[in-house]
Amino acid sequence: MATYGTHIAHAAWPRTEAALQLRWFVSGLGLSFAVPFLGSSVLDLPHDLYLGVYMASVLAWLGWYARATALDVRATVTRHWHWSLALGVVMTGVLIMGVLAEDATDRPGGAYFVFELIWRGGLYGAVDALLLTAFPCVVVYAAMGGRIDSWRRRGGYFAATLALVIIITATYHLGYETYRSDGVRAPETGNVLISVPALLTTNPVGSVLSHAGMHVSAVAHEYETDVRLPPQTDAK
Repeated sequence: MATYGTHIAHAAWPRTEAALQLRWFVSGLGLSFAVPFLGSSVLDLPHDLYLGVYMASVLAWLGWYARATALDVRATVTRHWHWSLALGVVMTGVLIMGVLAEDATDRPGGAYFVFELIWRGGLYGAVDALLLTAFPCVVVYAAMGGRIDSWRRRGGYFAATLALVIIITATYHLGYETYRSDGVRAPETGNVLISVPALLTTNPVGSVLSHAGMHVSAVAHEYETDVRLPPQTDAK
């Protein structure tokens, strides 16, 4: 009887963990839509102020998630990190070439331009990647009990994570008026590419690098873009 009870408890654990992770993901969807909708569409905050609110909200919420679920952050960022970083470097190059293929726009100069490269470029891009790629990656990995030791389970991880990436990317971008008008195909395509390192390695480090690199190049080359750096702004 004791052996049978232990088996049932062990079998129930993955289902319980999966349900917990799903609840956190649904709450993350609410955050991902509410912050851009309220900050940009309703309150129309100046873009730099809005980005501060957005990044603080996301980081605080992800910190809460990590503590509540006892996430092993160190294991997450060190697991297969060589491969994730290598893929991230390759994907960053692909994304930068995509940015440079677009027409250049005006951009600010001087110290403010340097600030924007850091603030709207590197930091905003990194936080976007944490919410739109790293979070789904961690949710699925935890829901599967960290067990992706067969090709079948690896395929399941890839498919489930890709689905969550697509869902949260659409939800987030629909918080901005421009995407509610023009659709989310462009950011969906971009973030799927950005998420490749996390999808293939279960480590989001390369995806964070890629997203930040894309943002920095967009600030430098097409500062007034209406696609890559919501909410849209101008250089004046």
